Amino acid sequence: MPFVGDLPDGARLIAVLGGLPASGGTPSIGSEPLTVPFQSVGDNVLLGSEGESGFFLRKRDLARRATELLELVGLPVSPATPILDLDVVAQRIVELARALARRPGSVLIDDRSLAFGADDAERWYAAVARAAAVTTVLVAVSGLAELAVAPRPVDAVLVVRNGSAVGSAAPSEQDRLLALLTGDENSPGPVDRVLGPVVLEVSDLTVTHPLHRARPVIEGASLSVRSGEILGLAGAEALILGVFGASSGGRVSGSIRLDGVVVDLSTVEKAIAARVLFISEHPPTYDVGLLGGIPTSVSGESLARLARTGLIDPRRNYVPRQAPSMLLSAFPGSRSRPSTADMNEVLAGWAVTPPRVTLITEPFSGLGPSDRDERRALIEAIAAAGSAVLLEAADAAQLVGLSDRILVQRRTRISAELSREEATVRGLASLSIRPGLQR
Repeated sequence: MPFVGDLPDGARLIAVLGGLPASGGTPSIGSEPLTVPFQSVGDNVLLGSEGESGFFLRKRDLARRATELLELVGLPVSPATPILDLDVVAQRIVELARALARRPGSVLIDDRSLAFGADDAERWYAAVARAAAVTTVLVAVSGLAELAVAPRPVDAVLVVRNGSAVGSAAPSEQDRLLALLTGDENSPGPVDRVLGPVVLEVSDLTVTHPLHRARPVIEGASLSVRSGEILGLAGAEALILGVFGASSGGRVSGSIRLDGVVVDLSTVEKAIAARVLFISEHPPTYDVGLLGGIPTSVSGESLARLARTGLIDPRRNYVPRQAPSMLLSAFPGSRSRPSTADMNEVLAGWAVTPPRVTLITEPFSGLGPSDRDERRALIEAIAAAGSAVLLEAADAAQLVGLSDRILVQRRTRISAELSREEATVRGLASLSIRPGLQR
């Protein structure tokens, strides 16, 4: 791995900020589960490494090896346990044990979209810390606060910018980390806007996973947005889906007011009738495999409905994907998102007849510079027409250039707010290097 030489000698637990580095064949654990659903825990742990010690190993020897690996990561379950009997945290720990089965020099983990609550995060990072005792573990996170619950401190922070590792620093070297994260990038200047009265008020909003309804993906969120204001959201897509007619498919609780009046937005139809409208370049979907021989990605609402009708196993861990499905993209002519022109046409219409509330996620994904500029102008026009805009985007430069304020989600909670003056690329980057969550 080309970046290992840039890290301090003896570093075992390494946080990665800014993206994923090139891994060069390093065992990796992504955001989507890669367990085999109807196999045992032991089968999943040894998947791909069954024959490392020779062919035709006895079942008892395989079980012993699986038990040793499970003990390494601190998961006290029998290898004979069906994988679907485990919760999502334990299933991810099984993937970690599988990575260690290959006796790697390092393991790369992508936790940037991990939505574990505090207790589940502690369980997961306890296993990660145990893995770091036997190999180098690099964990890509949105911020150092994610790793604050690990029982051992981070040894170093690797910074990735534009897909390449640009350097490393100790967690305490905040000035160096900020310089590495932002480089020479300047934030576009914010547009002066005339803000009207508060249009949308959200109080104590909690949204759960479509199937695992005891597991929140966002909890206790409160916010308000004024007419003509663009409120940026960093990593809080589930909040938008919870506002828009419970379109996440999960259970939604809390209070929503429009123009000071409590409003029922419990269905998409009611949200549209109230002129609360949503659009996305990549609406989140869940891959459910092949239905009738066709690769199928479905919304959170459809996922919950399929589970209720028994067409999918609700015990499996379905993770929302924001990019087009790899299955769908393999089929010529398949469409997994609206075209750029289609989305621009909708946004142009909203600028003429503005919604009361405009909800937008990932509007810049996959766009070139000229398309980004056109998309920015359309969003600004919608705000100028008097709509209250909630904007979620992964592109930090675009988010800070458009937003009057920014709310940042860490794990399942809104952890910080950046004012208009603080809403810069450097200001957003500074939140990622803070060691603890703000409540």
